[in-house]
Amino acid sequence: MQGRVAAALITLFLLGGFAAAQSTQKNLRDGARAVDFSVHLFLEASGELSPNVFTLEEFGAWNFSAQWKGNEGGKFSGFLVRVKLESRTGREVFAQGRLAQLVLRDRKTKKMLNTWNISDVYVGDNGVSYRAQFFSGLDCRLIEVTLTSGTTRITRDLPFACGE
Repeated sequence: MQGRVAAALITLFLLGGFAAAQSTQKNLRDGARAVDFSVHLFLEASGELSPNVFTLEEFGAWNFSAQWKGNEGGKFSGFLVRVKLESRTGREVFAQGRLAQLVLRDRKTKKMLNTWNISDVYVGDNGVSYRAQFFSGLDCRLIEVTLTSGTTRITRDLPFACGE
């Protein structure tokens, strides 16, 4: 009797392990990954978001005020980080688990300022999805922003400076 129970348990464990392995392989094959990110300032005067600061020519920020070539931007408070995700197959998928991590560090001290984990993302039939997070209280320091997703690692600097 004990032999039958043991054999049944072993069979259940093997089948469960096989199903979990197939699920993990399917998630790796059919999952999603973060491929890029942008940063947009919240402009106080208009209540709008700036264009992506990484694409602005001659972008600079000093004492909570931004400017770039052809625009004075103005005072800002906080910024939105927008992460672009793509399905690995280019089709619709619900990718479960942690897909990406965004880390904000003080560029000088390397002290971690904030971490944002992106997980459980639905990607539509066009194969692209976006997630966004607003950050505040970090507008007066030089920040290093790093996005990690699988083997992809993108690091960019946000030059928010303050002084007399």
